[in-house]
Amino acid sequence: RGGHPMADVPGGAPEGPVPPMTTTNIWRESCAIIGVGSFVVGGIFGAMLGPVFYAFETTNASHADLPLRTQLRLASRDIASRSRTWGKNFAVIGGLFSISECFVAKARAAHDMWNPVIGGCITGGGLAARGGPQACVFGCAGFAAFSLAIEAAGFGQHGPPPTD
Repeated sequence: RGGHPMADVPGGAPEGPVPPMTTTNIWRESCAIIGVGSFVVGGIFGAMLGPVFYAFETTNASHADLPLRTQLRLASRDIASRSRTWGKNFAVIGGLFSISECFVAKARAAHDMWNPVIGGCITGGGLAARGGPQACVFGCAGFAAFSLAIEAAGFGQHGPPPTD
């Protein structure tokens, strides 16, 4: 008979021709690659937010009497520290969220607005795991609610739900 190797197995042959796996598909379909990409982008974004959030913090009054050069050196160290902290936090959140959302989408075999909500629940629960079961529940609920709000407002991948 020829054709697909699984053609003789009932239910084993795919419908129609099997598209070849291209490099573009590998980059888009691999949860590991998506997670690493989100980890890197989240880290860069978080590092850029460090100086922004540092500008809104109150200054240390004990630094006011120091020479300007010393104040600038201490401030730059604080900014670098904040950038590293925010970068790490956003990297972990971005990586964990994108990997969990990707695995949920593959497990459900659906691409709808519920994947980010379930992925958000997994992310929130995972980030709060050290705090115990109650923290996991609140983390799950918080991230899931935030993801649902983003999707419902139309800012997510899937846009607002249909109003039919």
